[in-house]
Amino acid sequence: MLQDIAWLKVSVEGARRDYGVVVDDEGDADLTATDALRAEMRSQRTGEEPFFDRGPGYATLSGGAAFNEFDVL
Repeated sequence: MLQDIAWLKVSVEGARRDYGVVVDDEGDADLTATDALRAEMRSQRTGEEPFFDRGPGYATLSGGAAFNEFDVL
């Protein structure tokens, strides 16, 4: 993840929001904060979410479907 941030593939905020990775002010992963954030993210899941999130553009490309039938376990 840190390499993806360095290569500008993902922002620090995107790493936090989408992957649950917390980066400190020096640019290193804060493992304790990352573990805590991921535990919080897991606790907020309902179990009804698709297994694979195809992103916000999928509904437009699919003609309105929010996810594919194969995305739900």
